[in-house]
Amino acid sequence: MALPQGVKEGFDTARSFLQEAWAELRRVQWPTQKEVRAATAVVIILVSSVAIFLFIVDAILSWFLQTFLGS
Repeated sequence: MALPQGVKEGFDTARSFLQEAWAELRRVQWPTQKEVRAATAVVIILVSSVAIFLFIVDAILSWFLQTFLGS
């Protein structure tokens, strides 16, 4: 049983896409474990710093609103 033309073209397109994606993945220069650890540490430090900053700003604004608006 032969596949309809539209289905065959769909399979051909999908196969072509997967072949091209695999070829791209072979050309990727993956980071070393040392680079991944360094980048992860930077992200954790920056996220922690922003979280602490936002906590402090929130605490100051909460205090200000409670003090001057009397809630």
